[in-house]
Amino acid sequence: MPSVQRAYDAWKNTDVVVLLISIDGGGEKTVKAFLTEHGYTVPSLLDPRMEVARKFGVRAVPTTYVMNRAGRVVARGFGLIDFDSRAFGRYLQTLLAQPPG
Repeated sequence: MPSVQRAYDAWKNTDVVVLLISIDGGGEKTVKAFLTEHGYTVPSLLDPRMEVARKFGVRAVPTTYVMNRAGRVVARGFGLIDFDSRAFGRYLQTLLAQPPG
């Protein structure tokens, strides 16, 4: 999660959107407490019924999706991902350089 927060901080003033989707059954109170306790400010969506997760075909947690400007999934990863890596940053720069559509 720390690298997700750093990615959010690094990209929040660009066209990149970093969003957490929580499937925790504890609800908003539990998720908010966790985020606050750890100092995370990344926007989060609550999905305790896994409606969004099912639509995206989530099979493992954590799962990361990268969508292009047209809203199409262009990459997906399972497990921990190093959002601080130069390769990931270059990948996002490449996506941002592409025209919408």
